Amino acid sequence: MGSDFTQYVKILGRGKKGARSLTVEEAEQAMSLMLSGKVAPEQSGAFWMLIRIREETVEETVGFTKATRDYLSKKEALGIKVDLDWPAYAGKRNELPWFLLAALALANTGIKIVMHGHTFEGENRMYVDHAINQLGLAVCHSRTQVTQELEVRCFAYMPLAEVDKLLGGMMDLKYVLGLRSPVNTVVRMMNPFSADHSVHGVFHRGYDQLHLSACEQLADASVLVFRGGNGEAEVNPERDVTLGKWQNGVASWSDWPKAEKEHKRLKDNLDLSRLTDHWRGDQLDQFGEQAVRQTIASVAGLLYGVTSHEECLVLADEIWAKRDKRYFDTVL
Repeated sequence: MGSDFTQYVKILGRGKKGARSLTVEEAEQAMSLMLSGKVAPEQSGAFWMLIRIREETVEETVGFTKATRDYLSKKEALGIKVDLDWPAYAGKRNELPWFLLAALALANTGIKIVMHGHTFEGENRMYVDHAINQLGLAVCHSRTQVTQELEVRCFAYMPLAEVDKLLGGMMDLKYVLGLRSPVNTVVRMMNPFSADHSVHGVFHRGYDQLHLSACEQLADASVLVFRGGNGEAEVNPERDVTLGKWQNGVASWSDWPKAEKEHKRLKDNLDLSRLTDHWRGDQLDQFGEQAVRQTIASVAGLLYGVTSHEECLVLADEIWAKRDKRYFDTVL
């Protein structure tokens, strides 16, 4: 098993002088083999950790993403157009997933959004799966269910293992290896339902540039990427943020100043009722207000081709004002 795959482990592991990174074609072929189920777990573990040591290159990211998209394209089609792909894999450490309210507010205006994510049990993080479950929102276990949720609510959430069991297994190698792998980049890049737009949250410095450069080579249509709260696609209002956008064949970067001058995080209060109370307007959450507003603004700028921070905020306020304040009453 995996005799064809050994060549890629050798390329990566020949030592300081002999090792090199993979070309786009090699990365695509290696990923295709892993997704075919013909690679032993020991091989894939060694492969990912060799890349993890030095971090993935743009070419490797492009190759992995091309293979994954080709693999997913052979699955059952949704039969409905998705407007926005929203990967949510990082989890929040010291605040609530306010980006979920931003996504739901956008969905309330008719934007069809598919969010997908993954949970690592035993970590001191709140993953979006937990919030979705506790808030009474649907967790989709089939593509048919995704379509139904998009038709009714314009928002659907699907765990990675339901998107594809093999990809879920690759993510779970962390339990064995002790470290996350470049699969975390792949699942952010893969856009499993071929949405017109994508928003990527990253944590480490330089990964925003990697994502945007890969999007260029992949000829993606419309992608927003930024270093968000704990690595999620959520603007942290207590920090300046640089938004990277790939759209209409052009890369652009915008610097937005922090919206909050003082620390207003309530990291000792991770009660999800803060989300629902803020949504209903029962209580104004000082941190959540700006986290949601700035996140909606960043994504709305992508969706509607707006570049000015001020104009994006005007859009965000209009979108938030249109939300159905009774939304959670219908799902809880």
